[in-house]
Amino acid sequence: MDVFISYRRDGGYAMARLVYECMRNVGLSVFLDLEELRSGQFNEKLYKEIENCKNFVLILPPNSLDRCDSEEDWLRLEIEHAIKLKKNIIPVMMVGFEFPGQLPPSLQVLPFFNGVKSSREYFDAAIKKVISLLQGVELDESKLNLSERHDDVRYYYDEDEQEKHRLRTEDALLARYEKPIVEKLLDGKKNVVCLDVNVLSTTGSFARLTYPEITNVIALTYSEEIAKRGNAEKADLDTGEQIDFFQVQFEADDFEARLEKCLDAAGVDGIDLVYLSMAIMDFKKPFKVLQAIQNYLNDDAVMLVRDVDDGAVFAYPDKNGLFSKFQSYYIHNVYSGYRYTGRQVYSYVRKMEPREIVLERYGVNTSSMSRKDKKALFECWFSFIPNDFARMLRENPESKIAKEVVEFCDKHYDELNEQFFSRDLLFSAGYIIYSVKF
Repeated sequence: MDVFISYRRDGGYAMARLVYECMRNVGLSVFLDLEELRSGQFNEKLYKEIENCKNFVLILPPNSLDRCDSEEDWLRLEIEHAIKLKKNIIPVMMVGFEFPGQLPPSLQVLPFFNGVKSSREYFDAAIKKVISLLQGVELDESKLNLSERHDDVRYYYDEDEQEKHRLRTEDALLARYEKPIVEKLLDGKKNVVCLDVNVLSTTGSFARLTYPEITNVIALTYSEEIAKRGNAEKADLDTGEQIDFFQVQFEADDFEARLEKCLDAAGVDGIDLVYLSMAIMDFKKPFKVLQAIQNYLNDDAVMLVRDVDDGAVFAYPDKNGLFSKFQSYYIHNVYSGYRYTGRQVYSYVRKMEPREIVLERYGVNTSSMSRKDKKALFECWFSFIPNDFARMLRENPESKIAKEVVEFCDKHYDELNEQFFSRDLLFSAGYIIYSVKF
């Protein structure tokens, strides 16, 4: 085994999965414990995996070592075992992590290992540094240029009719929560120019025109097909010059210049409302995109941000763990964005120096939903997993995780659906909504 990844589930789970996938992609053999409980004989198995590995990568989110005061803490036990065996230990320190002032004697050597500071914005550079610190491994050098995977956002598959329907359903469901927020943001405004960012479904962009205050919509999408379809639909719907769709590369170095060209083509010179719907989760460098947009904001501009955060997800009672197991597969979905951007939105937007940021909603739950809305929420939050992993398996028949997920869905998806509609179950989906005023 090339690498053992050690992490504390609280705060380190998503980063551990990302590191795991990147290392697998360059041909390394990697052990990542995906179970929630570590005790008894299971710990003995972990010890054996550490003994068999060449490198011990330790994921360190903020406060992750605080519980190491306890001699029974399993993260402490793993680290102690790796130190004892003189493994090549590589700490990966996430944003906000600091070594405690006092560590147990057995861990006091930990800060002296060569470590790597990591954040989502600079993840590629961090993972390359981690890989460079590994010992005794053979890499597939042709796959080491990780940044090439992020040149464009391509999580959405435009030919997938099921996904198109899911996105339309999601727009319709969440519009009920967003409508009063948008109305509040638009109060007293006229002739509003709206920038709709990272459009995946044309229906949402056209819905912006239902607000009488909005007179122009500039819809940006990475997909040439979506841009063509949107511009064809606007002719059919007789919207005149009110809406224009543009295909752009959000990750391009010259994105700001491309944005200016889009505004010029639409005949506007500034933006009054920015609509970021599931956009930040897909961007490698979110603040770079936001900074470019900020340069074209008019005075008193406003923004609505919808994103996701799996930290807001729960199902109770989860009788046989189906919901938590299903949720654990999200991070393996190569067509899905980063699943924890909801909590990062505040810090990204704060850098734009707005007058006000309000977290309008943290999670959308079933407590007062009609059965019709529950059906829509289930489709939005669950249906893309069996769909995407089936596609992953078609593209890579040797993918173990794709096989596992497809088999799990074949066996348990209907049971999950049945539990979801139980009157006793409360489910919260991780939709996060912010309003921003400049």
